[in-house]
Amino acid sequence: MKIAIVTENNKVSQHFGKAEGFFVYDGTNKTYYDSNGHGAIPKQLKELGIHFVACGGIGEGAMNNLKDMNIKAFTGLEGFCDDIADGFFKQILITGNSGCTDSQHSHEHTTHSCNCKCGK
Repeated sequence: MKIAIVTENNKVSQHFGKAEGFFVYDGTNKTYYDSNGHGAIPKQLKELGIHFVACGGIGEGAMNNLKDMNIKAFTGLEGFCDDIADGFFKQILITGNSGCTDSQHSHEHTTHSCNCKCGK
């Protein structure tokens, strides 16, 4: 299983479409890829066989593109990419609701857990 994490300076990018690039983790390996530009990341992820992507915020258009490509987005994340990947593979990743809602791309965070069996 592989996960991609969009990044800026080794931290998760707070805006999916403006990320400078992304790391791909497969549990044992980590590879960096430059972004091909705004709007191109979903296609890049699909070509790499990615099924999960982690980010801070994401707009509705990008979210729809990911859904069309069967790529699940984990949003509302902050911190270092390696820590997020570790949480994903240990199934303790804490995510939030972080859709970009205006031209400022402000984010509304509400915490919940995915796949951690904590009941939240």
